[in-house]
Amino acid sequence: MSILLLLEAFIAAFMGGVIYSIIGIIPGTDETATMAPITLVLVILGVDPVVLYAWMIGIMKAMQTTHTIPTAMAALPGSTMAIPMVPYCALGKRLGIPHITMRKMAAGSLIGGIIAVPASVVLAYILAPFGNFIQPYIGLIFTVGAVFIAWMSNAKWGAVIALIPYSFLIQGFQRLAIEAVGKTLFISIFMGITVGPMISELFNVLVPKLRDSQQRDKPNQIWLAPDSKEKLPLFPNPFKLLTKRQKKVAAGSSVIGAAAFTLSPVATTVLIGELIAGRTKELYEKITTTVSVQDVMATATYFGGLIIPLLAFGLPLSPVALGPAAPLFNAPPRFTVEPLHNLHNYLQPWHYIVFGYIGVFAGSLLAYPMCIKKARPWTEKMFRTISHEAMIGAFLGLIFMLSYYEAGVMGIIVSLCIGLFGGILHNFFEIHTGVQFMGYYASGWIVTQILTLVGM
Repeated sequence: MSILLLLEAFIAAFMGGVIYSIIGIIPGTDETATMAPITLVLVILGVDPVVLYAWMIGIMKAMQTTHTIPTAMAALPGSTMAIPMVPYCALGKRLGIPHITMRKMAAGSLIGGIIAVPASVVLAYILAPFGNFIQPYIGLIFTVGAVFIAWMSNAKWGAVIALIPYSFLIQGFQRLAIEAVGKTLFISIFMGITVGPMISELFNVLVPKLRDSQQRDKPNQIWLAPDSKEKLPLFPNPFKLLTKRQKKVAAGSSVIGAAAFTLSPVATTVLIGELIAGRTKELYEKITTTVSVQDVMATATYFGGLIIPLLAFGLPLSPVALGPAAPLFNAPPRFTVEPLHNLHNYLQPWHYIVFGYIGVFAGSLLAYPMCIKKARPWTEKMFRTISHEAMIGAFLGLIFMLSYYEAGVMGIIVSLCIGLFGGILHNFFEIHTGVQFMGYYASGWIVTQILTLVGM
C-alpha cells in the first residue's frame, strides 16, 4: 500500500466531504440524486477502486452529518434520511434547544460511522460463505427483495402489483435499446429512476391544475432558531457530547443499523427511533436521545448497506447499494454484476477498514466542526444564496450528459420516459425510488417467469 494511494484517498474523501457538507445543508435534497451521478462520473474516469470506496464513505459521512443543520435549526429535512428526525427536532426547537439536538445528532452520526465500519466488515465475513449459494438464484433474490421493499413502502399491495407493469416497461426499453444501439442500458435507466421525482415535478408545470396548485405569490418564510453562546472546541470528542445511556444506545444502534442493511434505511431509522422514544419518559431526554440514535442509524445503515453487500457478495443487495452506491457495483463497461466484476474483486478485507476510516474522518473534517460551531450562519447563508431550483437543474444536466454518454439521444429518451413514469409512481402513489431500483434488478426474472407461465 503506497503513501500516494492513501493520500489520494484522503484528498478524494475530503473534497467529497466539502461538496456534500454544503449539499447536506440544503433542505429536501435526495442522497441518490446527488451522490450517484458524481460517483458515476468518477467511475467512468477510471479512479482507483480503493479511492472510489473512500470517496463514497466520505460523502455519505459528510451528508449524514450536515443534514442535521437545517433539520435541527429550521425543522426542515436536510436530506431524505433526515425526515424521521423532523418531529423531534421541531419539539427541540420549541423547547429552545436546537443547538443541543444538532450537536447530539452530529455526535451520533460520527459515532455511528466509527462503529459501523468494523461491525459491517465482521457481518460481511459471517455472510460471505453464502455467496456461492446466492449467485445462481440472484434473479429470484432480487424479486423477493423487491416484493419485500415494496410491501414495506406506504403503497403496500399497490407497490407490489406495480412491480409487474414496471418490469415490462424496463424490459421493453431494454429491447428497444438493443434494436437502436445494440446493447442494453444501465446508466440511462438508473439515472431516470434517480431523477424521476424531479422530472414529475417539472412535468406538473405543463398541467394547468397542478401548476395552479403549486404557484406561490410570495417567497417562503423560514424561521431559524437563535445561535448558542456555549463555547466548545472546534472538533469535540463525540462521546463526550452524549450521556452515558446515550453512548450505550448509540453503540448498540450502530451494530443494529449495519445488520439491517437489506431494509429501507428510512424505515429502520423510524423503527429504532420510535422504540427508543417509547422507552424514555422525560421530554428533554426523549428528544436528545431519539435524535442522536436516529442519526446513528442513518449513518450505520448507509455504511452497512455499502460494505456488507460489497465485501460479502459483490451484488447490490441493499437499498443503499441499489441507490447512492450503485455505480460501485454496476457501471458498465467498467463494473458489472453479470459477470461479477466490481469493487468486490479489487478490495481486500483490510481495505474496508483502513480506507473506510480515511473516508469517515476526511468526510467529517468540515462537516463535524460546521455543525458544532457554524450551524446557524452557514444555514442562513445557504438559504439566502443557493437556489434549490438551480441545484436541481445542475443535476438534471449532469444526468442527461451521462445518459447521452451511454446511448446518445436514445439514452436521454429512456431517462426521460423512465423518470416520468417512476416519478409519478413516487410522487402520487408513494412507490418510492428504492422499490423502483429493486424492481429494475428484478425485472428480467419477473418478465421471464410471466412469459413462461403464459406459454410465450
